[in-house]
Amino acid sequence: MKTAALHTAQTQPAALHRCHLIVDGNTHRSDLCATGLPQTDGIQVSEALLPQIRTVATLIAAMRHDFDSRSPDVFTEEADWFAARIIVLGVRRFHLDVTLTPMLKLANRRATAFAARHKLPFVPAEIRMSLHAGRPANLLIAETELSMSDCGNIVANSLALKNRLPAFGMPHLKSGGV
Repeated sequence: MKTAALHTAQTQPAALHRCHLIVDGNTHRSDLCATGLPQTDGIQVSEALLPQIRTVATLIAAMRHDFDSRSPDVFTEEADWFAARIIVLGVRRFHLDVTLTPMLKLANRRATAFAARHKLPFVPAEIRMSLHAGRPANLLIAETELSMSDCGNIVANSLALKNRLPAFGMPHLKSGGV
């Protein structure tokens, strides 16, 4: 009986925590940077203040790039950013429009390849059909195993989260430097 109870406890998924990610760091979507901060009732985090996401998105894009040819003006794609969010934040679920399912599948494939190459643990993200049709374009609702508490404002929330994330080869980022 103890074995059955232990087995059940080990297979239970971890609790997920909702994060309202302000996607203000994506160079491939300049329209996301043009709008102000959306009003939400969740814990807001600024992606621009989480350099680990930009770094991993760029590294994922670099895995596809032929360095013998010229680099494109915009190096990363939307799937690279989603793959980076999955890896860096441990996102398990995104609240998205169902039309973004193919992009999320591509992001999961890219994240899988990156994680395998760098021997990182990986769990693919799922899509939860969004019921927030009027949500601003620069607001992404994600669920992650990382617990977060509201530190009072978006900057404090972002910096607190940044210091809990892996540095991905950038040790100066853990100590608060940019």
